[in-house]
Amino acid sequence: MIFLTIGLLATLLFIAWQDFKYRAVYWWLFIVLLFTLTVIKLEQSNWAIFYQDFLTNSGFLLLQILTLNIYFSIKQGKLINLFNGYFGLGDLFFLLAIAAYFSFVNYLLFYTGSLLIIMAINITGKRREYKIPLAGEQALLFSILLIIERLYTPLNLTTDKWLITYLGI
Repeated sequence: MIFLTIGLLATLLFIAWQDFKYRAVYWWLFIVLLFTLTVIKLEQSNWAIFYQDFLTNSGFLLLQILTLNIYFSIKQGKLINLFNGYFGLGDLFFLLAIAAYFSFVNYLLFYTGSLLIIMAINITGKRREYKIPLAGEQALLFSILLIIERLYTPLNLTTDKWLITYLGI
């Protein structure tokens, strides 16, 4: 498990580096990320839970993409391709890859929390470029979260049990 975690962190940091430097990421890194996260998830659960979480998270992401596409199409007054300037394919592939790891509630928390943090950083920071390296910044945040998860044993992002325990439900 330690070697998988180290490999996962290296993959995430490589994604972040590429996205920051080139605003592009090798497509095969997302396959490596998906494979590694799937193996780690299956070590902690089973195929039924994996499929349920992955399909739920992917469905949520699809709904978000569809909503954004409708919003920008209405705003522009014509049908637009969301991936031409608004949202990168690498961002989509990253979010799909991590959908394999998180439980649904944890995916929602990461998705929302990371977007809020990235938005705050990019609004307050002095950015020279218009495009935000979303996949890279989310990869860094996910790396931090994984390190915290490994160091703080009650935290398990593949299930909602830690949150239920924390909230006392």
